[in-house]
Amino acid sequence: MNYAKQLGGLSAHQFLKKHWQTTPLLIHDAIKAGDWSLNLDELIELSQDPRCSARLVIRSGLKYEVSYGPVTKKELENLPKKNWTLLVQGINHVHYGVDKLLSLFSFIPFSRLDDVMVSYAAPGGGVGPHYDSYDVFLLQGTGVRQWEVGMPRSMELLPNQELRILKSFVPDGTCQMQTGDMLYLPPEYGHHGVALEPCLTYSIGFNSPRYDHVKSEFLHYLDQEIELPGFFEDPNRRQTQVPALIPTDLLQSIDQQISKIRWSKQDILRFTGEFLTQVGFDDEISARKVESKSKFLSRLKKRSYRINSHIKFLYREDLGFIAGEAFTIPQCEQAIFKIFANQRVVIGKDIEPTTFFAQTLYKWERQGYITEIKASN
Repeated sequence: MNYAKQLGGLSAHQFLKKHWQTTPLLIHDAIKAGDWSLNLDELIELSQDPRCSARLVIRSGLKYEVSYGPVTKKELENLPKKNWTLLVQGINHVHYGVDKLLSLFSFIPFSRLDDVMVSYAAPGGGVGPHYDSYDVFLLQGTGVRQWEVGMPRSMELLPNQELRILKSFVPDGTCQMQTGDMLYLPPEYGHHGVALEPCLTYSIGFNSPRYDHVKSEFLHYLDQEIELPGFFEDPNRRQTQVPALIPTDLLQSIDQQISKIRWSKQDILRFTGEFLTQVGFDDEISARKVESKSKFLSRLKKRSYRINSHIKFLYREDLGFIAGEAFTIPQCEQAIFKIFANQRVVIGKDIEPTTFFAQTLYKWERQGYITEIKASN
């Protein structure tokens, strides 16, 4: 795929080498309006979905009041004409057009993708000068927003604020973004966006796992995978005059047992795949009632399927990982599994009903991981 259009004439390789995690990039007319484009009424409706989370931010001078949860159109109509913002997280999980927008960023591994947040701002609306701990592409929908951008001289935040707002922020530059313009920002780069007129902005975030979180999850993984049988015994115990002292033999025994804990590179791979594909706490997967297995397989060649937006399907070597679970991919079927993982769509005519892949699709449809592509999609 040629990514030069949305990367300002740069190839994906050039962008990653020159800008990724280092310097911002402003791209005018990067992505044309399409079926990803929303209006306020649609955003309000989508915010009601439990797979999304919504915040309303109202600014009064340097104070930002934040309320959480979905809002109604009537509630917004009762707000002032300016200085407020509605932010809705996880829109790609509930809107297929926004989900398809992510294919334009498939030069970055899916394991890094977080989600798409869409914000509507009345004139003067914004969330204050701040920085994010992840890479983000800010794509302008309708309206005009002004951005101030720069590396913060200090990371100190304003006290007593629900939002993480920089106490002092001096931008290096300013730009105005209109429909289709896009701004890439590396982690910890300060930015302050203010709506000049009613506008919608799409934040496409690429998260990085924090090592301390990885540590906690890996220790939990080991706890599930490794067992240390037996218990401490001391049949030759002698009388002690200092009962509060930890006995040497008990300490040595625990040291010896813990030193037996080992893990291999394969354990690391399995853990990493399961960790990276975990379904978020707020994402719901509901098992579905589908047709019988025989009927499903008999009709398979006339159908096509896509991976649901809140599901990550990754692979490495002969292992596949989906929704926090690992499975072995047969050697003779690795090609079709990898195509499905990378394209997130599979065409029925390419599937043999007798294969492990076909059986897996039936299982995944029942588990709510995939959806049949209808003509309207």
